[in-house]
Amino acid sequence: MNIEELPLPSVLRDFLISKRGIKTLYPPQEEAVRAGLLNGENVLMVSATASGKTLLAEVAAVNNVLVNDKKSLVAVPLKALAFEKLNDFNMYSELGIRVAASTGDYNSEDRWLGSYDVIITTYEKLDSLLRLKPSWIWSVGQLIIDEIHFINDDERGPIIESIIAKLRMLNLNPQIIGLSATIGNPEELANWLNAKLVKSDWRPVSLREGVYHRGIVTYINDGERRISGQGDPLVNLTVDTLNDGGQALVFSSSRQGAVRIARKLAEYICSSPVRYIDPSEANKLAEEVKEASSSRILAEELIGLIKCGVSFHHAGLELEVRRVIEEGFRRGVLRVLASTTTLAAGVNLPARRVIINEYRRYEPGFGFIEIPVMEYKQMAGRAGRPGLDPYGEAIIIASSKDEVDYVIDKYIKSPPEYVKSNFMNTTSLKFHILSAVASQYAETIDDLVKFTSNTFAGFQGKLSSMIQVNSVRRMISRIIDELVDYGFIIKNGAKLEATEVGEVVNRMYLDPDTAHVFIMGLNSLSNDADLNAYSLMLVVKSPKIPKVKVRKSELDDLAQQAASMWSSIPLKPSEVDELVNYPEDYEDFLSEFKTAMALLEWINESSEDQIMKAYDVQPGDLRVLSDQAEWLIGALQELARTLGLSGSIVNGLRALRYRVKYGVNDELLELVINLEGVGRVRARALYTAGYRSIEDLAKANVSDLTRVRGIGDKIAGSIIEQARQLVKDGRVVKFNEPMVKGKNRRSGGSLLDHMY
Repeated sequence: MNIEELPLPSVLRDFLISKRGIKTLYPPQEEAVRAGLLNGENVLMVSATASGKTLLAEVAAVNNVLVNDKKSLVAVPLKALAFEKLNDFNMYSELGIRVAASTGDYNSEDRWLGSYDVIITTYEKLDSLLRLKPSWIWSVGQLIIDEIHFINDDERGPIIESIIAKLRMLNLNPQIIGLSATIGNPEELANWLNAKLVKSDWRPVSLREGVYHRGIVTYINDGERRISGQGDPLVNLTVDTLNDGGQALVFSSSRQGAVRIARKLAEYICSSPVRYIDPSEANKLAEEVKEASSSRILAEELIGLIKCGVSFHHAGLELEVRRVIEEGFRRGVLRVLASTTTLAAGVNLPARRVIINEYRRYEPGFGFIEIPVMEYKQMAGRAGRPGLDPYGEAIIIASSKDEVDYVIDKYIKSPPEYVKSNFMNTTSLKFHILSAVASQYAETIDDLVKFTSNTFAGFQGKLSSMIQVNSVRRMISRIIDELVDYGFIIKNGAKLEATEVGEVVNRMYLDPDTAHVFIMGLNSLSNDADLNAYSLMLVVKSPKIPKVKVRKSELDDLAQQAASMWSSIPLKPSEVDELVNYPEDYEDFLSEFKTAMALLEWINESSEDQIMKAYDVQPGDLRVLSDQAEWLIGALQELARTLGLSGSIVNGLRALRYRVKYGVNDELLELVINLEGVGRVRARALYTAGYRSIEDLAKANVSDLTRVRGIGDKIAGSIIEQARQLVKDGRVVKFNEPMVKGKNRRSGGSLLDHMY
């Protein structure tokens, strides 16, 4: 099918042909168009990576805006994907399409999004928006759910279901487009979505799948091939790819494994007499990584690898560093990338050969387990660069001959697993029941049964018989009773209503169990506790905070440190000895404590490298940790206000929230909050140089500021211009409230000096 044949506005057709260079559709794209994707029909598109799902979703979204004058929502599982989609959609701005991304601040209905046509969000953000019901939500005519196989995920799956159920309860009925490469039961999912199924195995680049053992690759359909080389399978497979002019993407089950692989391959490539890279381009990329990284330690390691045409990629790296590395791989500057499986979760980064180094990974409490078939399919789908590679290869490394046959049967010949609902687990159900009541999607238990019936769980459970309905009703009733006990819901006969506290819990996107813990902690806050340390140790109890692992060698030191701060630890056992008697609880407690101490170091302006050395928290993890903690401290602040706690506590939590966001002491808050382009490092340099307020900066001149370390002419001019405008408009945000525990401004001082 040619682009000219598509039922699109002429400006969009012309744009696709002249600016995108697209003249014909791929077979799966044509099938989706014939299924009515451009005419408002719900469509579930399950087709291979690089088969054109993303492009078709873009066209459908822009068409919806131009033809129907409706908004298009694009929901993705990860923040990194949201910003990738934002870049993709921004090219349509010349057609007048206004695009925005919103991924955080669950407490905000984001009214500003009302002026945008295509709105890109994470699943969680969209669910939070549907709780707040901004006025622009009624202008939505289309919902695109990218990577919809995440419905199988324990946490994100129920959120996708909640989104669909809420849209149905609102009778909004937007067009729903689901996209995925790997679903074992797409017919069932399509039926739930009332969607037409487009299922295709077609790929723009053919895929060869095989298993490597002792120099031989056994392909599923193409016999065997010997790979030259001695010893290490990774080196042999990678060098074979490079010699053929391709790039290699190597997946490891752990971060440490990805780093080890990158080091090994970089050493080989740099010592090889064959020139595989352009040194000048590699040096430029290395400088970009250095500029983007806040960690000197990681930057130095990456620079050494990149100069050999190799890098590693995992969530411990900052988002901007990962973007630079990804772009370097796309441009061909990097020839080899060693990554954890997170890269397979939707990021567009294909390679000639994908190598799966191990198909088992370690799970705490379970030992080594085999990865799901769906995960293998996601990785294998990255093989083959359209327009660059004649084929793509996905190769799993086996350790024995018997394993070769097992891996072929287990992964290559098997379809991905069926996706199933996780909505009915108690934690998830409690979260979404409170949401349905507090956001007025449901006022009675009958309404809640209807709400549940609209989920994938309701569809899979087929709540058609009275026995099934009554079973769900009893489960919902038990949860309602628990929410009543928590003080989040009140019963008025058959009618259910959220309390003021329940509304805050819902608005702040807290799960009820965590909110209950927070409230107990706030009510137990004593006068002799340090508010900052106490609050951080309270929020790390949330399952949303990733906990820092505790090494055996650290147990005694951490226990001593915890004992010295005992008065500032919330919801603790009555005696330290109680923890020692329960080893698992003891280690969990110390893990929470260590996580809180890492955050405390962050707000006390310890550097990323100091925190990484002392706490094993890498910059990317620290950013996730601070983002989650900022949200939860904000929730704690709202709960404290609603519970009627003192103004000093509420104001202290307000300041702490911003300290966690920016990683600064309280004296720098005025600078970092008011000024764009001024982070913790520049703010400290300005403060040390005597510029301690916005008014000070408004009186400065460019030559004065350029004497401050890290401030160039351009930045200096921007700072002064911003400061003068803020003073003129009277919009300077001040943080001059007294600290709750005010012995010093560093919340007890830095722990790095005496903790390790």
